[in-house]
Amino acid sequence: MRRKIGFHSRILIFGLMLMASGAPLSEDFVDLVKRCEACHGEDGNSRLPVVPSIAGFSYEGFLNTMDVFRENERIALEFQRPGEPETMMNDIARSLSDADVEALARYFSARNFQPVRQAVDAELASRGAILHKQQCERCHTDNGAHPVEDAAILAGQWTPYLRLQFENILSGKRIVPRGMLRRVKKLDQSDIEALLNFYASVN
Repeated sequence: MRRKIGFHSRILIFGLMLMASGAPLSEDFVDLVKRCEACHGEDGNSRLPVVPSIAGFSYEGFLNTMDVFRENERIALEFQRPGEPETMMNDIARSLSDADVEALARYFSARNFQPVRQAVDAELASRGAILHKQQCERCHTDNGAHPVEDAAILAGQWTPYLRLQFENILSGKRIVPRGMLRRVKKLDQSDIEALLNFYASVN
């Protein structure tokens, strides 16, 4: 089920964030954040190419992402850090309470997203800029750098992670809105690589 946050709810959430910004976090919540940061990096800025940075995502987008993992509308890869058991976002999302998810959404949406510096093919990036304007800018505004509701940050995100998401969308492992699916299906592999280089070039 997709969550929609109205204007007055956004104001309330913003007010709660301001009120809480100077308050110490509970020990349980600190532990919960640390569990997320173990894979997604400090403050949600990932240092692992197949794991996305989640810092700076919108509050609503964070909630929607957790919902689709809970409902298996998006299948995550099993992931294992050295010396630790395998984890899978679908299982993690289902293990969290609604209150936990909402608290994490407030926390990570207030963190600053740090674009990842990656190798870029300038010619492909130039072509990708045109493709983005034609196919993606309507939802992923500001060259993919601005999180709007459930539209995630693309600019400066890890390229291996984004490449995998294109593959998952095309294979049906990730369910997306029909309009997005229609646009992605129009792209060939060279188009996708051009877009990936463009997003890697935006910092």
